[in-house]
Amino acid sequence: MNYLDSISIAAQHAQDWDLPAALLPLVITSEATLRSGHEAGNRGLAAWD
Repeated sequence: MNYLDSISIAAQHAQDWDLPAALLPLVITSEATLRSGHEAGNRGLAAWD
């Protein structure tokens, strides 16, 4: 699954949660990154790289 595929799934899940509107973009981005395997820990890089 690539990052773009993960965004739609993450958006659907974020809508199910009771979150403030200001947090939705952050939650969707974070969830999509985790689902697609692009987080820094899986690549062996520091989070700020």
